[in-house]
Amino acid sequence: MGVRVRTLVPLRSAAAVFFLFILFIVVPYRVGLAQSSANLPAASPAHGPLLTLKDAVQLALKQNPGVLIARLLSLESGRNQQIARSALLPQGSVAANGAIVQYNIESIEKAPKRAAAGPFQYIEAGPSFSQLLLDLPLIRNYQAARESVRQTLAEESVAHEDVISSVVTQYLNVLRAFAVYDAAKSRVALAQRLYDQAVNLQTTGIGLNIDTTRAEVELQNEKQTLIDAETSTHTTIYVLAELLDLPRDQEPVVADKLQFFDLPEVDRTAAITSALADRPEIRAQASQERIANLERKSASEQRLPEIDFSGFWYYQGANFNNGIPAYLYQISFSVPLFTGGRIRAQVAEADLEQQRVAQNRHVLEARIIREVKSAIDEMDAARQAVDVANLGLQLANDEVAQAGRRFAAGVTTNVEVITAQDALARANNNQIDALYRFNESRVNLAQAMGDVENTYAK
Repeated sequence: MGVRVRTLVPLRSAAAVFFLFILFIVVPYRVGLAQSSANLPAASPAHGPLLTLKDAVQLALKQNPGVLIARLLSLESGRNQQIARSALLPQGSVAANGAIVQYNIESIEKAPKRAAAGPFQYIEAGPSFSQLLLDLPLIRNYQAARESVRQTLAEESVAHEDVISSVVTQYLNVLRAFAVYDAAKSRVALAQRLYDQAVNLQTTGIGLNIDTTRAEVELQNEKQTLIDAETSTHTTIYVLAELLDLPRDQEPVVADKLQFFDLPEVDRTAAITSALADRPEIRAQASQERIANLERKSASEQRLPEIDFSGFWYYQGANFNNGIPAYLYQISFSVPLFTGGRIRAQVAEADLEQQRVAQNRHVLEARIIREVKSAIDEMDAARQAVDVANLGLQLANDEVAQAGRRFAAGVTTNVEVITAQDALARANNNQIDALYRFNESRVNLAQAMGDVENTYAK
């Protein structure tokens, strides 16, 4: 009996150890793995291509939906021109017919009684043709369609200018957001140092508790500003990714920084003259005026004769072995006499359209002049603002340094330090905004003169 006990106890002990191992080691480990997997953060969007400003513009010109839609409209206009031209070119076709016919002679001639004619059969096959000789409204329609191609090409250039302007402006927004984030990060580090300084001075008995509290409040304010600045870096990137039509799991990475490029003075009169000659909107407007003029001519020329030539050549017979050639060549001439006032109404409508297009030119030219003048004034003001902001930032840094030394020496409380920090924050923002406004004014001036694509894409 004792031998059995000594034999069974180790077996039971081993089973118990194995059960405890499964219960307390393996199961919690696998559950922990499952929980860890469930708590993993969602995959963040992958970084897209590293893009300079020029790279971003060129990418937008390749795949921005607005650019692609404008291109499709241009191609569609070209096809409409081909359709309008086809009406002026010779038309030809080949036809073949065969039939078995029977009819009542009484139905077509006087006969004593009903009699059947037929049945008989016939076949015919051959080409038919037509050629317009004179139809001025159709000619005007073709000329208008050809002019419409020029208009859509100009409108495509307008779309390019708008997309490039939007991409450049948004790229600058991203650069400003990152500049604000870097400045906020630096101010947080400065506020942390000044807070630590206040704590040390309070510990040594030089500073007061209120100084430490002020420093901590300023530190928390700067941290909140940093959070907002970081959020802005993400949201501006999202808009840029949308303009570039990047895949949903990619975000662009900007390679440039906000910079100041001194530019020569712009002659206001020369800039306005150049804009009124080179803006793609002006070219589109000129095409609209020519189209309105052609439509007016087309409406009035409906009173003129229309001449065309047509005919056919068929091989006709009862069977293929007994046919003979049959042909018809004819010239038709028609002149409208009464149209119920339709032509007169269409001419009046075309006159009104010409007046409307002329008013559009007046409005467009006034807008271009205003945009050029405003862009020049904004760039001049932004250039001066950059100089003022740079000086203000330098003075604000000096003020923070001096206030910190005075507080450390016990000459004053840290009210001066907090005031200097606020001034530094304003100076940072002023410098960033001034650089952004200067670069934005360059975009606005280029767009006002119709030169955005040449400035940023080439």
